[in-house]
Amino acid sequence: MRRRAPGWNLIGSDVAPYFKTEPGPPEIHLEGNRLVMTCLAEGSWPLEFKWILNNTDITAFSPEYKYIISSLKRSNMGVYQCVVRNRMGALLQRRAEIQVAYMGDFLDNDQRKTVTLGRAAILNSPAVSCFPRPQVTWFRDGYKIIPSNRVAITLENQLVVLATAAADAGRYYVQAVNEKNGENKTSPSIYLNVGPMDPVAPVIVIPPRNTTVVAGVSEATLECVANARPVEKLSLVWRRNTVEVSSGVGSFSRRLTIINPTSADVGMYVCEATLPHFCVKPAEARAFLSITEAPYFTAEPRRKIMGEVEKSVDIQCQARGVPMPKLEWYKDAVPLSKLNNPRYKVISSMGLQVRKLQPSDAGIFQCFARNSAGEAQVHTYLDITSMAPAFTAAPVDITVTDGAVATFTCQVSGAPKPAIIWKRGKILASGSVQIPRFTLLESGGLQIQPVVLQDTGMYTCYAANSEGAINASASLTVWSRTSISSPPMDRRVIKGTTAILECGATHDPRVAVRYVWKKDEELVSQTRGGRISLQEGSLHISQTWSGDIGDYTCDVISQAGNDSKAARLEVIELPHSPRNLQASLNANDSRSVDLSWMRPFDGNSPLLHYVVELSENNSPWRVYLPDVDPTVTGAMVKGLTPARSYQFRVCAVNQVGKGQYSTETNRLTLREEPPSAPPKNIVASGRTNQSIMVQWQPPPEPQLNGVLRGYVLRYRLAGLPGEHQQKNITSPEINYCLITELIIWTQYEIQVAAYTGAGLGVFSQPVTEYTLQGVPTAPPQGVEVKAVNSTTFEYTWNPPPQQFINGINQGYKLMAWPERSPENVIIVTITPDYHGTRHLGYISGLKKFTWYLTSVLCFTTPGNGPRSVPKLVQTHEDIPGPVGRLSFTEILDTSLRVSWEEPMDKNGIVTGYLVSWEVQGKNQSRVARTLTNSTLDFKVTGLTSLTTYTLEVAAMTEAGIGTLTSSTISSGVPPELPGPPSNLVISKISSRSATLKFRAGDDGKTTISKWIVEGQVGSIGEEEEWKVLYEKENDPEAQVLEVPNLTPFTHYRFRMRQVNIMGPSPVSVPSRVIQTLQAPPDKAPSSVTVRTASETSLWLRWVPLPETEYNGNPESVGYRVRVLRVDLRGEASTRLVNDRLEREITLEGLEEWTEYQLQIQAFNSIGPGPWSEPVKGRTRESVPSGAPENVTAEAMSSSRILVTWGSVPEHEQNGNILGYKVMYKEKDSDSEAQVNVVKGNLTKSVLLRNLRKYVQYEIQVLAFTRIGDGQLSSPSVLERTKDDVPGPPMRLVFPEVRLTEVRVVWQPPVDPNGIIMGYQVAYRLDSGDPNQFITVEVGPDTRQFTTSNLTPESAYIFRISAKTEQGWGAPAQAVVITTEIRGDRPQPPRQLRVPQDHVQSRKLQLNWVPGGDGSSPVRYFTLQTRELPNGDWLTHSSAISHNYTSWEVDRLKPFTSYKLRMMATNDVGDSKYSQETDAITTLQDVPDESPTIQAVKPSTTTSVLVQWQVVISGMLLFLPRCIPILLSCCLKAKMCLSSTLMDLLFVILNSSELQKYRRYEIVMTAYNVIGESPPSAPVEVFVGEAAPSVAPQNIQINTLSSTQLEVQWEAPPAETQNGIIQGYKVTPPTHPPRPVSLMLLLSVLFFSSPLPLAPSFISFSEVTSSTLNVSWGFPLSPNGVVEGYRVVYEPSAPIQGVTKVVTVDIRGSWQRWLKVRDLTKGMTYCFRVQAKTIAYGPEAEANITAGPVKGSPGSPVEMSITKTGSMLNIHWTPGETGAGHVTGYVIEARPSDEGMWDTFVRHLPPTSTSHSVSLDRLRQGISYQFRVLAVNEFGYGEPSAPSAAMSAQQDSPFYEEWWFLIVLALCGLILLLLVVFGLVLHGQNRKYKSCGTGKAVSTVEETVTLDNGGFTALELNSRPVHVKGVFLRKNGTRYCNQTAYICATDSECEEEPIKHSFVNHYMSDPSYFNSWKRQQKGLKQTLACSYDECASGDTESYYQTVVTQHSVGGVYTPTGQPAPGSRTPVTGFSSFV
Repeated sequence: MRRRAPGWNLIGSDVAPYFKTEPGPPEIHLEGNRLVMTCLAEGSWPLEFKWILNNTDITAFSPEYKYIISSLKRSNMGVYQCVVRNRMGALLQRRAEIQVAYMGDFLDNDQRKTVTLGRAAILNSPAVSCFPRPQVTWFRDGYKIIPSNRVAITLENQLVVLATAAADAGRYYVQAVNEKNGENKTSPSIYLNVGPMDPVAPVIVIPPRNTTVVAGVSEATLECVANARPVEKLSLVWRRNTVEVSSGVGSFSRRLTIINPTSADVGMYVCEATLPHFCVKPAEARAFLSITEAPYFTAEPRRKIMGEVEKSVDIQCQARGVPMPKLEWYKDAVPLSKLNNPRYKVISSMGLQVRKLQPSDAGIFQCFARNSAGEAQVHTYLDITSMAPAFTAAPVDITVTDGAVATFTCQVSGAPKPAIIWKRGKILASGSVQIPRFTLLESGGLQIQPVVLQDTGMYTCYAANSEGAINASASLTVWSRTSISSPPMDRRVIKGTTAILECGATHDPRVAVRYVWKKDEELVSQTRGGRISLQEGSLHISQTWSGDIGDYTCDVISQAGNDSKAARLEVIELPHSPRNLQASLNANDSRSVDLSWMRPFDGNSPLLHYVVELSENNSPWRVYLPDVDPTVTGAMVKGLTPARSYQFRVCAVNQVGKGQYSTETNRLTLREEPPSAPPKNIVASGRTNQSIMVQWQPPPEPQLNGVLRGYVLRYRLAGLPGEHQQKNITSPEINYCLITELIIWTQYEIQVAAYTGAGLGVFSQPVTEYTLQGVPTAPPQGVEVKAVNSTTFEYTWNPPPQQFINGINQGYKLMAWPERSPENVIIVTITPDYHGTRHLGYISGLKKFTWYLTSVLCFTTPGNGPRSVPKLVQTHEDIPGPVGRLSFTEILDTSLRVSWEEPMDKNGIVTGYLVSWEVQGKNQSRVARTLTNSTLDFKVTGLTSLTTYTLEVAAMTEAGIGTLTSSTISSGVPPELPGPPSNLVISKISSRSATLKFRAGDDGKTTISKWIVEGQVGSIGEEEEWKVLYEKENDPEAQVLEVPNLTPFTHYRFRMRQVNIMGPSPVSVPSRVIQTLQAPPDKAPSSVTVRTASETSLWLRWVPLPETEYNGNPESVGYRVRVLRVDLRGEASTRLVNDRLEREITLEGLEEWTEYQLQIQAFNSIGPGPWSEPVKGRTRESVPSGAPENVTAEAMSSSRILVTWGSVPEHEQNGNILGYKVMYKEKDSDSEAQVNVVKGNLTKSVLLRNLRKYVQYEIQVLAFTRIGDGQLSSPSVLERTKDDVPGPPMRLVFPEVRLTEVRVVWQPPVDPNGIIMGYQVAYRLDSGDPNQFITVEVGPDTRQFTTSNLTPESAYIFRISAKTEQGWGAPAQAVVITTEIRGDRPQPPRQLRVPQDHVQSRKLQLNWVPGGDGSSPVRYFTLQTRELPNGDWLTHSSAISHNYTSWEVDRLKPFTSYKLRMMATNDVGDSKYSQETDAITTLQDVPDESPTIQAVKPSTTTSVLVQWQVVISGMLLFLPRCIPILLSCCLKAKMCLSSTLMDLLFVILNSSELQKYRRYEIVMTAYNVIGESPPSAPVEVFVGEAAPSVAPQNIQINTLSSTQLEVQWEAPPAETQNGIIQGYKVTPPTHPPRPVSLMLLLSVLFFSSPLPLAPSFISFSEVTSSTLNVSWGFPLSPNGVVEGYRVVYEPSAPIQGVTKVVTVDIRGSWQRWLKVRDLTKGMTYCFRVQAKTIAYGPEAEANITAGPVKGSPGSPVEMSITKTGSMLNIHWTPGETGAGHVTGYVIEARPSDEGMWDTFVRHLPPTSTSHSVSLDRLRQGISYQFRVLAVNEFGYGEPSAPSAAMSAQQDSPFYEEWWFLIVLALCGLILLLLVVFGLVLHGQNRKYKSCGTGKAVSTVEETVTLDNGGFTALELNSRPVHVKGVFLRKNGTRYCNQTAYICATDSECEEEPIKHSFVNHYMSDPSYFNSWKRQQKGLKQTLACSYDECASGDTESYYQTVVTQHSVGGVYTPTGQPAPGSRTPVTGFSSFV
């Protein structure tokens, strides 16, 4: 529809296009870069763009204004132009030049050029394809060529060699570099030859070229190269217009550069070459320089020109430039030459004239001006008027589909060109409006893309210009697009099932649709039977088969569009198994195997891949190649492990699943190879300064590649290229090596490789380690020493050369010693100064003016280096000390002589003496005289009579006057000895000082020069020694002295002397006795050492304080131990030791494997003393007390679980974690957990493999150290493996078989591998198609199935398979025949035998021959085993396939005998069991467990005692091994024990390789002929301490007084001490000679810590019904001085309900027997004996039964006793003689006060029948009974009946009557009173105490007892090594402290041996034996014995007797002991068990 719209005014609404920017200069880009070119233009929409390359269109018009080249190529180079257009016209842009930087190859080959000698050689640069032009560098024979006066390189890269010489010949080439992209290339060579020489005149070889440049460039260059001979005389000159040009001339005048050239520089330039001073013609060449100018317009058209139709229009365009530009016209970007319009005429003087204008002439006219310097353009828009708009093609109605493109046409004519607007209610598109999806076309039409349903409606096109306006409308109808909304999906169906291919469409209801199905481009039609049908567009296909396979397409056809979707239908089944599988070793790769097979049936589905499985060394099958290309029929299995055997099988996989596996291949064994991995965890540690210990672990087992044979270790200096040295370790079990003979303190790199039988493997990465430090081997250098003053030396020195220090420099020691006393070395340690090479140090405190030898040494941690060469240096001179012994003689009224001695400390050369004197108190009277150094006396004259003078004498040296020595004297009065001080009063008593006040005695008429204080210390008495305690000089008026340096808590008595010039006075009267106050101890215990005791304890030892250093009451002295962790974690703790004599403590409750710092201090009641120097000790490593944290488990597959864990908390590690153990087992299983060991503490995960499928496992993890396993993680982590296809069902039988019916019964699979979801029963005729089975699926609980409709008398194959979620498993297959005839039970297997070569330690192979099947197929066999001798029959396996005739019987015990039997099972039932095999014994195997070490104790200094517990049985031997912690080698001692000694549970390791004072680890293994068990946990032991082997040296005894001896000795040599000496014992002889003046012979003993061995034997004698003698041997190794023995015995059963344990301690080593009484007849007693040094050693043990033995004589008969005077007569009659002759008789007696029988008379002749006894041998007032025993060679017989009791009473003489005793007592009392009175009168200061005559001597501080040896032992426990001991003895009397009671006898008191019994054996215990003697102060001591009692006694030799009492509460008092009621403690009972 059209209508006019005159009201519209659209003029000027459209704008012609124009460019916003113009192209710039040419651009260069790199090849391969991305280039974007833009064309920025504006104008009315729509704008369209087009690109032109080299005047050829490369794009069509489009709205895209960019042109993108993603990767630049050389072909993209050229001139680009952009054209923009709209409805108003088109516009062409100026040219844009694009260049691509590249570099190709050189185009020429090698060249040769010859030039005459002296001529110029011009070598052109070889051509190369490159842009931009490359930068060229010339080379000659490899050397870069630099331009010179003979060489020039032109602007064209030509090389010009002027005046060539023979030396210029050679090979020339260039190196070209593209500066844009950085590429460089080297050209082919140019070989230059130089010919014979010719004279050379100047010649221009490279003339200048005519050059044109564009105006505005920076410079223009002209080049001219000339040649002449001689070239050095050649001159080049540039001229212009005959005028020489001097500016711009370059080097050698070869180039002329004109800067910023202008038109004034245009012209001819001349290059002239001359040879001055030579008669030759110059040469010249000319070149013209011209300048071009780019075009510019002188006349331009207006931007818009209006023209009327049929009229003409002129468009101006004129331009200028140099050269004159050419003009070219374009209309709408098209050259006018192509339009060929005759109305367009170009007028050169004006421009373009367009004649007879037409509306088509409207558009854009462009004028281009171009010359060689560039181009320029102008344009104008020509608009035509006077023509109204009119439609040439009006819009029409259109119908489109949703989503398509709708295009309305609207073509309009008119002048000017009408503007167009499209509207639908609002403006949709115009020249200035643009809405998305709506586009105004260049033709005026409207395009809508894409169309939507909402676009339906009426659209109007408006056109208008200045002449009018029109419009037209059209409608748009939009249909919904027809599309398939439910497309068919690909279907995979199993053959025979129904396939449904769906197809549903969505469409507009206004249109109809039609469905068409095609299969492989052919129509699918419905069948009559309905197998193929079409239902609502979906295709249904039932009973699918292989013919239905194909691609199906559903086409939906409609007017609103068509749609098509395709899907594929596949009918598939499982593939068959590959056939003819073959395996062979690969010829090229030893670790690969080639497999080949025949392609199987693919199941109508393409094979996806093959799966290759392998079994390694009979391990379970595992997938190795999971995805083999289905197109191949072979595979190479790579990456196998050498020296292992493999089997392979293959299955095919298609879309249905995995097919059956092929038949297994034969087993292949790969060749052995060297290990492919090095040993791991290599650790090196320096052991000594010349050795390194290297340890490692074997390579990972998969990389061993064979049987490990050993290792090769190589080493060399680190960082140096020297050759390696090697060590070959030939045992694979040894994983350590000690490298010796190395360089001190040097770093080595070490590598280890393993080797097999095939060779050496790879070496490990080198590890580096230093040898330990050594001592320096060179002294400090440049040592200089000089004296600084009289007491100080200054040392300067340089360090030793670094290579000779051999370690870390710890410092220097400055040494100085007197020239003649080299032992008195003074040492000062200096810390090294690393900042300077020159070191400085001082030694002070030297003696003045003394010659010293000086030296310096350097030391490291191991020790000192050599000293520097000693230098003799003298200290400076100083003033001397005081003169000695100043005295006066020849004393007259006016003169006297003074004399003196030389000073003790001269401190230099005495040059003289100064003597001065003055009247006392009058300095002005002083007179001085200087004397020579030889004068030692001087006569002083000129004195005044009876005047007191002060005289002073001093020595002089060059340093000055020394100390003055003065004295006063009265002239004319001679001096005398002074009198003693008096009235000594003591006050202000403290712990270390006391103030002494006194009255001075007579001064002896001269000055008192010194006061001397003497004292008695500790022991106070008239005979005790006095010592000088203090001296005070030069204080003549003193009246009070403070005596310092006293010992706290010590008794003192003082006396004084005063000294004048004549000498000392007599001593004063002694002061009263005082005791200093207590004070804390001054010193800490010494020799503090610490050792490891256990995992949680340390053993600390020290030397106790000497008693003299207690500084307080000894009872309050103790020790305090401070324990602190070195890492400062936790607080310090303290332990108290209250026993002052204690030497050691075991610190319990510590942390495992922790280093502690320990200190000890002594304390008393006042306070603590100083702490000792700290010592460090580490508790023993233990098992971890915690478990790894964060244990997790994740199932990775059906047979693998990944276990991860964290570290054990650091405080619970208790040592170095060596690895982890993962314990896992099936949940709720009774089997032992399996262990997976992960070595090393870095790996914290492990993949558990070969697990049972779909089984829940309990998993725990523990860490272990070298001591053992730690705690298991808790709770257990539960994880189930993933499910898999199940195994075959078991025990398939057919209990019911008919002609047409069969019932099959089965059991679930042994390995269900998941939840059984059902079973499939498949069967077919044996003669039928092998692939056609009838299948039936049944539920998971079904165990039987009955099938019918079978063919009678036919063989059927049945397959039963189970199913899980993962699919169907392998089937169990059996054959059954349908018949009514049922067979019988089968016969058992026959001929069961086990080949001996198939018997191993834990398994064997059983072979058999099947018996008769009973006319029914045998289904399986059952195997049973029985362990001999008394085991039951156990079923080993009940599912052995009927096809097998051999079976591997595993899970057996090593070295055990078995019997085996079998039975067969068919469908009818079980057979009988077969005949048993013969007894079969498995082979031996290595022990499974190690012995448990119970104790390890040092035995001697080089041996240890190891005790263990056997936890294993069998033929085992034991192997103790000592591993020293600090030694460099491993000691391995093997002890082979016979089978009869398997109960031996201890052994002594006595080896020379056990070094003293070393800590060893004992590891024990059990072994047999097969090998060793795992090692036991290590136990540490310290070896090396025993009793010293050499006595103290150089013993000297000096007499000090009548009661004192001084004993001095030296310690034994260090190598013989065998430990830390704990003290010394000073022992006098038993009976010293009476003359006191003689020296007592003393012996010094000392002791150490090791214990003695057990006594060598125990024997019994004189065994009767109630008594016996037990004796024992001396220990084989006493390890010290045996101080006694301990005998313990007990009955084997309770006696009267009581078990008695009797302990007897025997002092002294000489008695090694004991008499035991009152035993019980017939009772067996166990005797144990121990020896004692410092403690008791191990026990020796023996048993004995009390009573006569078989064969002993009978009891005598008719026993009688008579008394005659002083004699008793005993009579008897012999009894039976027994089995031997009677050899004698023994008489026993029993006193009434004891009740115990004891031997009275022994060794009576065998013929005697009576014996007489003197009553003197019996105790008076005691009744006795007697009995007689006969003795023969078998022993003592039964005793006779006891005699009647007989009293031993005798008639007493008069002196024993009571009245005589009373008279004697009264007389003695009177005499005693007289003596006491006389003593009181004798002296008031003497104090006596009561005395007893007993032997127990007691003082406040100590008790000295006489032991059984009969001599006094004084133990000095805590004395230093060099000591002086004093032992006091006077006539057998020990004088005690005055505060105690004095005990004195004039002769020795022999102590009667103490008898022991179980009721009083406490008396023999060391802790109780003398406890009654140690009473508190102030309590009266009880006499232990009397001299008279000791003098009397039995004449028989002494032996100790033990009496056991059965009565409860009885008390036995031995002879000689105090009577009841005394202070002796009451003895107690024995221990009762």
